[in-house]
Amino acid sequence: MSDQPKRQLEEKFVVRLPDGMRERIALQARDNARSMNSEIIYRLETTARLEAELDRALKTIDLLLAVAPAVEQPGARA
Repeated sequence: MSDQPKRQLEEKFVVRLPDGMRERIALQARDNARSMNSEIIYRLETTARLEAELDRALKTIDLLLAVAPAVEQPGARA
């Protein structure tokens, strides 16, 4: 392991937030007993995980629709 402090190994990224967002994040962080930085990281990780889960679910739905026999719609003519 390197002798460098952990903080030096972390990347920094400056972001511009729309008006009011900093305050909303600060309130959410306080409510969740986290720092603003931890709250932002938590939310980014959660969003990435949920997007991956949604992508898997949509692929499963597409697969099921592709292999399922066509369902006859009421009033459809054969």
